[in-house]
Amino acid sequence: MTQPQDIEYHLSGNVAAKPECIFQVHYGSSDFVDLNSSPAKMGIAMQSKASADICPVDLVENWYGDSHKFRATGSILDGQLHYIDLGDHILCFGELGRLDEVEASSFHAYSAILETLQQKGFHTLVRSWNFLPQINHCPDGEIEIYQQFCKGRALAFGAYGIDEFQLPAATGIGSYSSAITGYLIASKRPDYLHIENPLQSPAYKYPPKFGPKSPSFARGTLRRAPTLVGGAGTRFFLSGTASIRGADTIWPGDIGRQITTTMENIRFLISDENPQMAQQGQAMDLASFDHFKVYFRHVEDYECIRKILTQDWQIAAEKLHFMNVDICRSDLLVELEGCINGSDPA
Repeated sequence: MTQPQDIEYHLSGNVAAKPECIFQVHYGSSDFVDLNSSPAKMGIAMQSKASADICPVDLVENWYGDSHKFRATGSILDGQLHYIDLGDHILCFGELGRLDEVEASSFHAYSAILETLQQKGFHTLVRSWNFLPQINHCPDGEIEIYQQFCKGRALAFGAYGIDEFQLPAATGIGSYSSAITGYLIASKRPDYLHIENPLQSPAYKYPPKFGPKSPSFARGTLRRAPTLVGGAGTRFFLSGTASIRGADTIWPGDIGRQITTTMENIRFLISDENPQMAQQGQAMDLASFDHFKVYFRHVEDYECIRKILTQDWQIAAEKLHFMNVDICRSDLLVELEGCINGSDPA
C-alpha cells in the first residue's frame, strides 16, 4: 500500500498550470468562480487602485495533487460553496458571508462546510483563508465586520465540536470584494499539528476587548510526517502574522517597528526556541519559506516594508507578493503569511 500523496501548495506568478494542478486562486481585480475550467479557478479582488502602479497584483496560486487519484466535485448551499474531494484532502471554496448579515451568514456558511467535512470524514482542519471587504467597518456603530465574522465562525466551530486544539492556521484579511469569500483545506490524515507562539497569546484566548468571540485559528500548522513522499507536500502553513505580543498590538503607527516585530514573531514560531517545534524536531528558518504574502494598509509604506524584508531580513524579492488591503485590526499596518513546501511539483 503506497503512502497517499499530499496536495502541494505552490505560489507563482505563472498562469500556466502544470498537469496535476487541481485548483487555482487568482488574486487580482475581480471576483469569480469558474468550475468548468481545468483546474477549477477562484478569483478574489485584492487590487487597490492606489497601489496599481506601485505593486500591481496579478498573482496565481496553484494547488497541486496526485492527478491519478480519484477526484470528486460538488456544491454546497445551492452553489454558494464548492468542493474538490481528492480522497485524502478536500478543498472548499466560495462565499463565506454577506455584508448585510455578517454573523448569521458566516455561521451558516461555516456550518455547511463543517457538516460536509464531517459527513465525508475530513476531521482535520489544515488551513483557511478568509477575505473580508470593509474589514474594519462598524455597521450602525456595532462591532467591526471582522469581529462579527469571528463570532459567526466561532459559533459554527462550537456547534460542530471543533475545540481550540483543532483550530487550523488561518488568514483573515481585507479585500475589495462584494462579499466575504475564501477557501479551506481539510484532511483525513492525522499528521498535522497546530502550532502556537509563546511570544503571542493564542488568538482563541484574546480578551473581550477584541470582540465577543475570539478569532478561531492557530499561529501555524505543521505536517508532522518525518518523510514526505518524493519531497513533495506542504510542510508548514504560516498564519497571517502581525505586530502582536501577548494579545496587544505593539508599535502602532510605526511601520518599521511593526514589520520588524512581525518577522521576529515568525522567526521564533518556526525555530527550536519554540518548544512545540523543538519537540517535533522540525525547526526551520526564514530561508525555508517558498513564499510570503505581504498585506499592507498604506501605499506609502510599501517601499519601507520591501526594503526591510529584503535587506534586513534577507528575504529574496521573488518570494514576496504584496497586496494593499486593510488588516484585521485598525492599528495594524502590515501582516505576513507563507508556506514551506517539500519541493516544487515535478
